[in-house]
Amino acid sequence: MIKKFCFILFLSLCFNFCFAATEQQPVKQKTEITGKQMTIKNSGEKTIFKGNAKIVRGSNTITADNMVYYRKTDNVDADGNINFSVKNDDGSIIKAKSQKAVYNIKNYSGKLWDGNPEIQYSIANSTDTIFLYADTIELNKNFESATAQDNVKIISSSGTITADNALLNRNDNSLIMKKDKNKPTVNVKQDDKEAHFKADEISLLYDKKTVQMKNNVEGKIIMEDINNLEIKK
Repeated sequence: MIKKFCFILFLSLCFNFCFAATEQQPVKQKTEITGKQMTIKNSGEKTIFKGNAKIVRGSNTITADNMVYYRKTDNVDADGNINFSVKNDDGSIIKAKSQKAVYNIKNYSGKLWDGNPEIQYSIANSTDTIFLYADTIELNKNFESATAQDNVKIISSSGTITADNALLNRNDNSLIMKKDKNKPTVNVKQDDKEAHFKADEISLLYDKKTVQMKNNVEGKIIMEDINNLEIKK
């Protein structure tokens, strides 16, 4: 009788320990991929989705005309009217568009190209939205950072920046552009003032609505009325 009681107690302790260990493990994200037509090839190693293809993983959604999923790598090739939508914990929303893309649904990284790729970043606690356009855009860790290359254009409510390249970093809320062939250019218009500047490096701190310029800065400010001009040292 005593031996039986000890055995039951031992099982109970094991169950409680296992349950506690399970509680501490991170919750796995479930991934769903759907489409109008689905074709499975190579014993499930490759799955083709045609017509209204869609991926849902946590707060991330990707839609496209067609997708091909590769099981070994967790890579997805997307084609036609691609749309990304990500809702972040801080309340910000990121959307992206392109005509072609490769994306890894496990590490949230990929590349957008064709059809004038675009990222829309709606900042948390702000009515402002930043639009980033480029020939190609590389994504890293769920839009934690994005690298735009060639024919880059950044549009916000206060102005436009054009550049050869740009690095979007959500960790410090910055967009950094550096001279490649051409200097990054800022064109801003606000009320009765205009500003046009070029520099070897331009940083947009979009949460502070501040532009910083470094090295070989050139440009001008145009004001219709200078009566209220205030200069601070």
